[in-house]
Amino acid sequence: MPNLARILVRLIAALWCGALWSIGALVAPTLFSLLDAADAAKVVAPLFRVLAMGGLGGAVFMLILDRLAHGQALQGPGRRTVLLMAVGTGLGYFGLMALMNHARELAAAGQAVPAWADPGLLHNVSGGIYFLVALAALRLVAAAR
Repeated sequence: MPNLARILVRLIAALWCGALWSIGALVAPTLFSLLDAADAAKVVAPLFRVLAMGGLGGAVFMLILDRLAHGQALQGPGRRTVLLMAVGTGLGYFGLMALMNHARELAAAGQAVPAWADPGLLHNVSGGIYFLVALAALRLVAAAR
């Protein structure tokens, strides 16, 4: 079981890492350069939602596989990296997305948007977290032996 768990953990890590970098560095910028912002956002938003859900599911599955392999599939640093990536994904997508949606609703209703809820600021913070998660994914793939 430990060998199969290691192989599956490597596969999940590689898929998650590849999806993070391909969507974040290739797909989203290309769509925003080819389409107007509203149309590009309609196409990219579901991709990021699937990536966030799949990433969290993959993280849970990797941690379960590691547990079944008695800690042999991820080791200590890999386990911490997976947890960091899951927390970053949760904060970046689910946490900040709710704040961004609230700010958009306030703006659409003609109400003042607080400075901390500025959609541009929140989008930049979310992008920074996304980049850190993508870097952690590279570390996870590189450390998988």
